[in-house]
Amino acid sequence: MKRKPWAIIILAILHILAPIGNLIANAHRAGNTPLQHWNYWVHFMPMPLLLSYTVLPILAGIFIFICKRWSYWAYLGCLVLVFASNLYGYSTNANTANLIFLITLLLVDLLAVAYFVVPAVRNVYMDPRMRWWEAAPRFTFENAVEINGSHESGQIKNISEGGLFALSLINLKEGDNAKLVWNFENTVYQVAGKIVYKSTRAKAEGFGIQFAHTPESQKQIKMLCAVLRERGQLVPDRLPGPEDSFGHWLKNLLVKHEGLFPKR
Repeated sequence: MKRKPWAIIILAILHILAPIGNLIANAHRAGNTPLQHWNYWVHFMPMPLLLSYTVLPILAGIFIFICKRWSYWAYLGCLVLVFASNLYGYSTNANTANLIFLITLLLVDLLAVAYFVVPAVRNVYMDPRMRWWEAAPRFTFENAVEINGSHESGQIKNISEGGLFALSLINLKEGDNAKLVWNFENTVYQVAGKIVYKSTRAKAEGFGIQFAHTPESQKQIKMLCAVLRERGQLVPDRLPGPEDSFGHWLKNLLVKHEGLFPKR
């Protein structure tokens, strides 16, 4: 999958649209039109309660969509504030209908929390390596490379602004530092990096190396990637395909019961 998980996208949209559904549901319960009920909200509802009905759900949806560690906690904070404000609203107008609404909201909040604490979902927010759709475009790049001054050169297979994969039999392990030097079209590139992945597959022994850029090396690699992009050397499997479409996701969800939780 090359794009943000559809389950997260849809949850974000539902949260953003929640104020409209909330307005329509409350207008129906009160026997008003949505416009009449909106006027009631604006003129008579306490401002904190109005904001919890209209602004907090939108913020929660945005936080879901951002998919960062801080937005994860911000989203859960929004849920707490929404429930607290509805609890306050119930205390000012306690009746059976409002109690049912409050219990329903609590159950929805608990389901949302249960979903976001599932490891497959939580890790998307907590671990940048799990956000595969944020990976920089990768380009095919066949070029010899010297690693840590070794005379036994490696062979770069692909490269991005953030790192590269090179075939090499040099004795390194994950976590080791690597100093890379290569020559391409009369330009010498020198980049420091760290081994983040070691491949031991037959005929594909090598390393995934994450760059630790200096301002100069970052500029060099960015220009190199721009040249490779112009030459059409973008790795094809980095582009979204039919399997990334909403229709394909929905079919898998309904038929195979897959796709509710993020998966590469």
